[in-house]
Amino acid sequence: MMNYAGLSKISLRVFLGFLGLTALIAIVTVLSGEFGELQMKVLVTTFTISAASICAMSCAAFIVKKNRLAIGLGGIFLTVITAVLVICGIWPEIDSEIYWKTTGTIGVTAIACAHGFLLYLPNLGKRYRWVQNISFLSIVVLALQIIVAMWGEIPDEAYYRFLTVVAIMVGLETLSIPILFRMGKGQKRELLILEKLEDGTYRDTGGKRYQVNSLE
Repeated sequence: MMNYAGLSKISLRVFLGFLGLTALIAIVTVLSGEFGELQMKVLVTTFTISAASICAMSCAAFIVKKNRLAIGLGGIFLTVITAVLVICGIWPEIDSEIYWKTTGTIGVTAIACAHGFLLYLPNLGKRYRWVQNISFLSIVVLALQIIVAMWGEIPDEAYYRFLTVVAIMVGLETLSIPILFRMGKGQKRELLILEKLEDGTYRDTGGKRYQVNSLE
């Protein structure tokens, strides 16, 4: 069986590598005083791969933590497709509205998946888990709004006001989940009542049997 935990480490290393490369290219460009079309394309390419690495890292962590292989790999697939489309679009300078709208749609979906997976990683207490579900739903709604606006070119100001409200909600929910995780971490306590049996083992109230050894 493949060790999916290695996906997170690989993604992290790739991300750090391309992040360093992007910084190096930017520094060289600034010091040389030249910033032409070639330098711009190289920077966009490295930034794209760095962003794709972040999304892939989130999906890989979701696979490892939640054991959801198909869903996690789907997110990674969307991320890779988006990066390929962006890079293939900027170098030959593809001037097709359909091409870039399709690329944007897949990209928004990939980012939404990575964002949602990231928010599901913390193991919140039972009374806080609804926040994760609401957060994921808000991300889906926001992604759909962006895609509809992209394809429909909606001129209605009220639509974008509502989109902004949903975006603010997503930001608030994203910030609240780590806080709720820290709050619940110190509060979680479980009481295990065991009954000692004649053979030296123990049994809980549900009938499950245990072997108990002293740590001292």
